[in-house]
Amino acid sequence: MVAVIVVLYYSKKANYNSLFGKSDICLILIDNTPERVLSISGGNVYYIPLKRNRGIAAAQNIGIQKAIEKCCSHIVFFDQDSVIELNYISDIVAQYEHVEACIGNLFLLGPTVFNGRTGAEYKSVIHKDRVLFAEFIPRQVIISSGSCVSITKILNVGCLRERLFIDYVDFEWCWRANRMGLVSGITPSVKLRHFVGQKEFKIFGQLVIISSPFRYFYQYRNYLWLLRKKYVPFRWKVNTGIKFILRIIYFPFCIKNWQQIECNMWKGIWYGLFKYKGL
Repeated sequence: MVAVIVVLYYSKKANYNSLFGKSDICLILIDNTPERVLSISGGNVYYIPLKRNRGIAAAQNIGIQKAIEKCCSHIVFFDQDSVIELNYISDIVAQYEHVEACIGNLFLLGPTVFNGRTGAEYKSVIHKDRVLFAEFIPRQVIISSGSCVSITKILNVGCLRERLFIDYVDFEWCWRANRMGLVSGITPSVKLRHFVGQKEFKIFGQLVIISSPFRYFYQYRNYLWLLRKKYVPFRWKVNTGIKFILRIIYFPFCIKNWQQIECNMWKGIWYGLFKYKGL
């Protein structure tokens, strides 16, 4: 059986309805919405309300423990902003097993992600893809939504770092697995429509994704925390640092609520420098 873990947070639309009634799917819904308990039930459906926002890492870890308890073989993660197609689960698990049979040391396999607003593929302008073979493109990091991993690999690598709360949780997981000799990547054979951030725009031809103001606290704090980790790639540290400095400079000229965002940036910087107690 395959576990599908969906983390909810004030969600109004249910992107998981197509998974109800599937005998081969264990649907695990973790609700981070404060003081909310939904009426959700069904065969192989497990709704776990946390009644407060404990962050995506804690929510996914709770889902992982439930999947282990139910003796699932693989887990597929989803955010509430992803569009789950009918055959997606079987397709990504089949690709995971195929790629794992070819390379052996696969950790996390993600889909090719397309912008839910524009339909364009999300691609890094800095990192160029190196196609290992037709069904697998290695990546240092991939987003967790839509990704598949075997329970066996999770038991080897460990769960997600809850102190990071939300931003770069999936990145750190990939880097930690890579330190152990495992690789992550995407497959062109499976596609996912995903909505990132609240809005986006381009500056000098580069896509800039605007997140909720509170997210900038975690982005800047977690960046400074991850700077301390030797297994975090040096290139990411440099590129992200430059990007974060530039944001502080140009956001006041491009974003309406820049004061709130920059307040969270500086708060994140202070916590990142002086409130680190390990991950």
